[in-house]
Amino acid sequence: MADRRAILAGVATLVLAGIVGWGLVVGEPSDRDRVEALGARIRCPVCQGESIADSPTPYANDILGFVEEKVGEGWSDEQILDYLEARFEGIRLDPRFSGTTVLLWVLPAGVAAAGAWLAFRRLIRPPEPADG
Repeated sequence: MADRRAILAGVATLVLAGIVGWGLVVGEPSDRDRVEALGARIRCPVCQGESIADSPTPYANDILGFVEEKVGEGWSDEQILDYLEARFEGIRLDPRFSGTTVLLWVLPAGVAAAGAWLAFRRLIRPPEPADG
């Protein structure tokens, strides 16, 4: 049984290494890939919690066109995001790590750790005797 686990772990490691290697070989993303990735990270100012890539509104399409234009001009992702942040409050769907957003980053990890701890604790607890 332990040998089977070791073999499965080795296979999983090789598969993951292959995926990472493939990503390195493919190289830099195209301009279209960058526009799509940025569009997924930018909140639509009109829609509730939707990205500009998913929003059907003309305003979101205008912003996506702006992003496409700036990517074509050679702007970096951060330059584009910083420009939009200066004009729209809360434009990022993935907020930066800062004092005000620390809970957004830490709370999910804390809840997952607490859940794992509780599950582990429940698994190692000896069974309680049955009433009889």
